[in-house]
Amino acid sequence: MRILVVSDTHGQLDAIYHISKHLGEVDLILHAGDYYRDCDKLAYTLKVPARGVRGNCDYAGDGPLEDILNINGLKIFITHGHRHGVKYGTQSIIERAKELGAKVAIYGHTHVSDFRVVDNIIVMNPGSPVQPRGRNRPSVGLIDVQDEDIDIEIFFIDYFYP
Repeated sequence: MRILVVSDTHGQLDAIYHISKHLGEVDLILHAGDYYRDCDKLAYTLKVPARGVRGNCDYAGDGPLEDILNINGLKIFITHGHRHGVKYGTQSIIERAKELGAKVAIYGHTHVSDFRVVDNIIVMNPGSPVQPRGRNRPSVGLIDVQDEDIDIEIFFIDYFYP
């Protein structure tokens, strides 16, 4: 199963539509918040199921603050991260992932891509495809799950533009 992971789209989806042509077919889209409604737009336009959480720029009631998915036996925890203080570190989401029995913790909010393993938890922030911060570049994430193998990559969108 191939999963496109996005966050902090803020209503601007053109870059995702562009990169999706280069990434190939995906089976699911995960949206880690800020413009939760973009999740539905991506699902409709790309004709792929999508799940998402709301962020600090979303309206209360738009969607859940966190979600847990079980994909082929792999538990994935997704949250925007603003309520976990991710701008100051990821320990809180790592602990929450452990509580939930998740192997992967996905978050957004910082607009900075991140991929590492901490305490046997795969931590991933796809960054922002439209408003990267710091020295970061516009980016999305891709998770490929095959049996018990997990392959995770961050793709920088500007690489795919001429």
